[in-house]
Amino acid sequence: MDFVYLIAGVAALTWGAVYALRGSLVAGCLALLVIAACFGHDFANFHLGPVALTLDRIMLVLLGVAYVVQHRLGRTEPKRLGRVDLLLLAFLGVLVASGCYGGWAGNQSGQGGDGEPLFRLIVGYMIPFGVYWIARQSPLRRANVSCVYIALTALGVYLAVTALLEITGQWWAVFPKHIADPNVGRHFGRARGPMVHSVHFGMCLSVCLLAAWTWRRQLGRVGQLAIIALVPLMLAAIYFSYTRSVWMGAGLAVMVVLGLTLRGVWRPLVLGSMVSASVLLAATRMDELKSFQREYSAAETGSSVDLRSSFAYISWKMFLDRPLCGVGFGQFPQAKLPYLSDRSTSLRLEETRRFVHHNGFLSVLTETGLIGMTLYLAVLIAWGRSAWQLLRDTDLPDWMRSQGILMLAVLATYICQAAFHELSYSSIENGLLFFMAGITTGLRGATQPAANAAGAAAVKMPAIGLRRAGAT
Repeated sequence: MDFVYLIAGVAALTWGAVYALRGSLVAGCLALLVIAACFGHDFANFHLGPVALTLDRIMLVLLGVAYVVQHRLGRTEPKRLGRVDLLLLAFLGVLVASGCYGGWAGNQSGQGGDGEPLFRLIVGYMIPFGVYWIARQSPLRRANVSCVYIALTALGVYLAVTALLEITGQWWAVFPKHIADPNVGRHFGRARGPMVHSVHFGMCLSVCLLAAWTWRRQLGRVGQLAIIALVPLMLAAIYFSYTRSVWMGAGLAVMVVLGLTLRGVWRPLVLGSMVSASVLLAATRMDELKSFQREYSAAETGSSVDLRSSFAYISWKMFLDRPLCGVGFGQFPQAKLPYLSDRSTSLRLEETRRFVHHNGFLSVLTETGLIGMTLYLAVLIAWGRSAWQLLRDTDLPDWMRSQGILMLAVLATYICQAAFHELSYSSIENGLLFFMAGITTGLRGATQPAANAAGAAAVKMPAIGLRRAGAT
């Protein structure tokens, strides 16, 4: 057996060296995210001395080495730092400073454990930032960007089929097998995929659906019909996640895509119908949307809605006490405890004791104050602006402009998840967002020098003409 491990190790080192020298960095970023989502700790983990290793951690190290090697060999395409990059670096700096101020030891309330703030910083922000930076600095050509869309489409098909197998109880056909274990992860009984978490699953599948629809524009008639045929499958899987934020995010993202791609009378007709249907559904089925049967009773489903009101109240009180800098990054689970004894409200504050925050925006606000929240929103807005500029630049090829549409749609579904969940306990949601933002800002940065050069040439040409006219 030791000989087998030795052969496997030599093969891994050989192929790792080949990838470090010649592999696509964009493909490596996507591979890291897919491995983290589908083949993470629950799939395989082992120890090398005191160090716990998983496949995604190994891929992370390999990707970092490949970036350094290819950067030294001049095979990357560095872009100048823009405003959005400076905002992102400032936000990450605030998180680090806030964590240092509050302490990295974490809470002692039984919800997380020692080192939780550092874990959240690395997993929720630093790893996604590394993906963002590598994708941004990589050569971005039509071929490798299209490969991202193809891979996400294939991932979406796998996740959708897996979801239907879960819902119908066909556990023999589910892979990886840890999906079938009710003791692994959360939300057993919903479609939760290899992430064993319905929110992670829903966000990932929504991005795959959006990527497939965006890629459709580059295909012929047969390819477009194939993508259209896959849409109902993916939408059904999203429904079976039985997660309201996922439904809202997918619906809003679809509206964004249709609003940016439909032309003529179809745009107001389709968008108007979708908005009207949403309003009618909310008006007539609000109680059912609030309380419905999933892995636990309808009453417990409804209580999760009330729980968010309690979190909002606690967050407001905490913000009033420390509005500028917050209580410190990662300190909400411990800092909220004194507020649970507030009896001036009928909200059931005590029920929040065993839960982490249920709103990513309010979590940033309470932990980093107005400074962190302002920078966080500024980064999201700046990414949206970069995507809009990419989309509106008619001089660019369609495949570049399509990335702008996809980025805006990904932002839409991300915002809905962040409004109902704290997303920094996993690298999946932030990783997907930062990856798409890296491609978007990378494409935008690569086109700006050409645009500036063209603008400079347009200014110089009339001057040359005038001098020649004067000379004659």
